[in-house]
Amino acid sequence: MRQSLQTTNAKQGASRSGVTVLVLAIVVVVNLIVGQLPETLNTIDLSEEQVTEVSQTSKDLLQDLDDTIVLKVLADQTTTDTAIKSFLEKYAASSKNVSIEWIDPVLHPSALTTYSAEENSVVIENETTEDFEVVSFSSIVSTGYDSSYNTVTTFDGDGQLTSAVNRLTNQDEHTVYLSTGHGEETLVSSITTLFDKANYTTAELNTVTTAEMPEDMDLLLIYGPTTDFTEDEITNLESYIADGGKVMVVLSAEDADTPNVTAFMKAYGLAETSGYIADAERSYQGQSYYLIPNITGTDVYLDNLSSQTVLLINTKGFTQVDPTIDNATVTPLLQTSENGYNVTDDDQMQGTYTLGAVVTQTTAEEAATSDTETSDSGTTDSSEEETAASEGKLTILSSTNLVAEDVTSAFTTLENNTVFMNMVTANFDDVENISIEAKTLSSNMNTVTNPGGYSLLFILIIPLAVLVVGFVIWFRRRRA
Repeated sequence: MRQSLQTTNAKQGASRSGVTVLVLAIVVVVNLIVGQLPETLNTIDLSEEQVTEVSQTSKDLLQDLDDTIVLKVLADQTTTDTAIKSFLEKYAASSKNVSIEWIDPVLHPSALTTYSAEENSVVIENETTEDFEVVSFSSIVSTGYDSSYNTVTTFDGDGQLTSAVNRLTNQDEHTVYLSTGHGEETLVSSITTLFDKANYTTAELNTVTTAEMPEDMDLLLIYGPTTDFTEDEITNLESYIADGGKVMVVLSAEDADTPNVTAFMKAYGLAETSGYIADAERSYQGQSYYLIPNITGTDVYLDNLSSQTVLLINTKGFTQVDPTIDNATVTPLLQTSENGYNVTDDDQMQGTYTLGAVVTQTTAEEAATSDTETSDSGTTDSSEEETAASEGKLTILSSTNLVAEDVTSAFTTLENNTVFMNMVTANFDDVENISIEAKTLSSNMNTVTNPGGYSLLFILIIPLAVLVVGFVIWFRRRRA
């Protein structure tokens, strides 16, 4: 009997050992197979911002390529940062016209000379045109400081490579002139970086000393003026828009006294409020002047927006009025809820207030041509009129605080800069916003639109309920 049991136990033990060995063998084989798969299949990015994933903006650009692009990585593949390596493989796999080639600069030092590059760089080469650009690893992964002097590490592979590909394949350039002569604020570095990525050239224009608008100007950006424009300047702006020009006005966060600019905007249908705007419904953490407006724009104004979360603090707003400019149509882009308030020292006026808008002005131009035919029987005159429409645009934003770096760096989940760039890009025909912001590798904070009851629930009610239930259970057990 005992011998029979020992035999049975031995067989069961052997069977279990065999199963264990088989399972381990399967795991090893599967691991070896998965290890041979390309980076696009064997890695999953679980980071909050999907750091090593290729954005839809990049995919759209790459899939429409006609030219052949080669990513030549001048680095040792075995020692390259895993995040960079994974991203480059995924980027190359996004289009049949993009490939990747690893070149070890130790084995092939001439490659560094050929491309005037340093080790640990990516050469983006257009083989169709033989043009190329170089992006260093330090431009892809960089460490800096935010407005509070906290260390911030960012990953900018998507933005750097896509901007380079766009410049190598798209010859269209756009020039944005920044007005001067009115104490304008300096355009923040985060926006100038996005301008570079979008292939926008910037220049300055003193509208006080110059009456004529430059022929190469695609957009006049009036950014945070603190002193007023003259009546002659306003007249020039109106004529420029009527002729199909594009102007963007971003009001200063300093509440500057600019009555002529205020009258200029009102003529196009947007009357500036006398007080600051509060919103009891769309605000950050119950702070009524920290507005999270509704994004009401469509088409290009919504490009690259996922959460559609924008924070705009301490700003005035606009109410819509009938334009005195002919053929002007106002389209709101950013608005408060219906529980917005225009708050002054003496009063609070409830309503829906506009924080950003675009005004289009369509002007018909008529050109008359005449043909004269002469015959023996007499002379016949005929005339034809050709009509062409030009569309001017005036884009208005209530405050430079939208892109203030102390806000955008503190809340990296916000899409303030993307909204601003979409407003700029909308002024150019057949152009999409391809400027992609760097992704932070640090932890992000959640932005709750209006916590109100949620704060009370999670901070007070739930903890109190847990204590009460715990006390009741303890008391019952004690009596038992």
